[in-house]
Amino acid sequence: MTLGALRHEIDQLDDQMLALFQRRLALADRVGKAKDAPSGAHLPLRPDREAAVLARMTGGAHPDQTRAVEGLWREIVGWGLARQTETQVRVWAPDGSGRAVDAARRRFGQAATLIEAPDAEAALAFAAEGQGVAVLALNADHPWWLGLRSDWSDLRVFDGCGRSAPRALAVGRIDPASLAPGRRVVVSSGGADFGPGAGRWGLATHRGWTLSLVDAAVPEDRLDGVVGTVP
Repeated sequence: MTLGALRHEIDQLDDQMLALFQRRLALADRVGKAKDAPSGAHLPLRPDREAAVLARMTGGAHPDQTRAVEGLWREIVGWGLARQTETQVRVWAPDGSGRAVDAARRRFGQAATLIEAPDAEAALAFAAEGQGVAVLALNADHPWWLGLRSDWSDLRVFDGCGRSAPRALAVGRIDPASLAPGRRVVVSSGGADFGPGAGRWGLATHRGWTLSLVDAAVPEDRLDGVVGTVP
């Protein structure tokens, strides 16, 4: 096949992808009108649905294309959500490195409006008011996550930014029934016992309190201080 023929085939694929993308956005409009409103003052986000579709997409991708497929899919979903409601994100990171902002952008896509918050409390307050979500970096000097058991108990962790050990967490007024299955995020004091063989990953500590990820297999009744999940 000649170079010109190859380019022509690529052009045809581009046209097909554009048509499919526009069709998907049109369907997203219809989904937004048809789906049930979240109960109470919860945001119209479905982390469980997103996690299931993402797992299906990446599971069908070639191993060396998984990250590309995830990034592409995040953008497509982000623009679909934007047809239903504007996604507002407040990002807080004390080091000012921009890594949390970059992680939030990868998670929510270019369609989301990202604004850096002056402090953790401002980001949490924004999310608690139901205006959008917050992405907060984990930092040893700023144990903002302790508030998820008290002042900010209406918020739920619904995703982590990072691979096996998240460096930042996404929180919002998410319906608990819509949280994705996965590792539970737990704020506990002392030496909490999650049962024999339970997988546990410590993320942060402060004055005897620990922020951990705990295996999804651990029964709910063995856990105290569950504040969300990370797929």
